[in-house]
Amino acid sequence: MVNDMEFCIICPTAGLERYAVLSKTHLVLGHMCSVTAYREFYQARKRAGDFIILDNGSYEYGKPSISWEAIQALEPDVVVLPDYFLQPWQKTWHAAIAFLDEYSHDAQEFEWLYIPQSEKGDLHGFLESYNEAVQDPRITWLGIPRALSYAITDNPLMRVEFARMVKRDHPHLKLHAFGMVNGDVHEIPYLAQAGVNSIDSSAPVWRGWNGYSLASAADPTEWDRHGTDVNFSAEEHDPLNTCLIHNNLEACGVRIPTR
Repeated sequence: MVNDMEFCIICPTAGLERYAVLSKTHLVLGHMCSVTAYREFYQARKRAGDFIILDNGSYEYGKPSISWEAIQALEPDVVVLPDYFLQPWQKTWHAAIAFLDEYSHDAQEFEWLYIPQSEKGDLHGFLESYNEAVQDPRITWLGIPRALSYAITDNPLMRVEFARMVKRDHPHLKLHAFGMVNGDVHEIPYLAQAGVNSIDSSAPVWRGWNGYSLASAADPTEWDRHGTDVNFSAEEHDPLNTCLIHNNLEACGVRIPTR
């Protein structure tokens, strides 16, 4: 991966054995853990020694859906605390601390990740959320949401600037960037250079699955007009798109084994 930043590959369940195995670090979606094939795949990756970050499902459901049962089933290395997308920062903070207070005494084998949040345009609130988190020694990971670059601010490199600030002021904290901003690969090397440990995205596989290239920027709005959210139960894609998916992953720093 670029500068040792791991890329977590999110894809339909039918593609896990082909694509997700190309990384040793995974963002596992909490809301998918009820799907047997999905859950068993990541349980096997954990047994194989891969690094597992268990997400809380708030992006998909609009509210956190993390459960202690999912944590026990996956035995992750990192658990993402509850957060509320583009809502007042206090709501995320109170939910995260309540979850920590309830379950941190049982946390023996994993670490906690906190995602600062705030309302649209409220950078001050986002930084307040962050400053509260760094005071709690139970939180050893921070998540950097995509919204920081397109909704909380209108700066495409704000996530990079934030990561640099965190690593300067609190170098012990580890960082995960949640998603790519509109599938743009240009941010990736800068995040890596800023000290971000990992990033996740469905864009390389899912866009390639549907015949779209990340490298082709002739019309960057085409996916916005025609693209869809990941269908995790999607059937196998057109075999001709395998090369396209590999090219997309390579553009994100994923090494594709030669045959």
